[in-house]
Amino acid sequence: MALSIKNKELEHTARELARLKGTSITNALLECAKKEVIKTRELLAVNPKNDLWERIQQIQREYAALPTTGSTLTDDEVLGYDEDGIPTQ
Repeated sequence: MALSIKNKELEHTARELARLKGTSITNALLECAKKEVIKTRELLAVNPKNDLWERIQQIQREYAALPTTGSTLTDDEVLGYDEDGIPTQ
């Protein structure tokens, strides 16, 4: 079965991918399509609605429910720098 690509950017990108991988355009696109199908199936299995906003809100709720440590570390202390900007670790 033939596939006609009528998008110059896609054609250019597909040719470059095939060249970089040392394979045919067909094999390069097939490999990418298979990977994308697997990734999308996994995403849909985790969240069938695939509702990005709902996923973001769920992450926010989970984060808000985490206990606070009472730590008053500065940004530099969290990153591991002392008052002179020297790494402490």
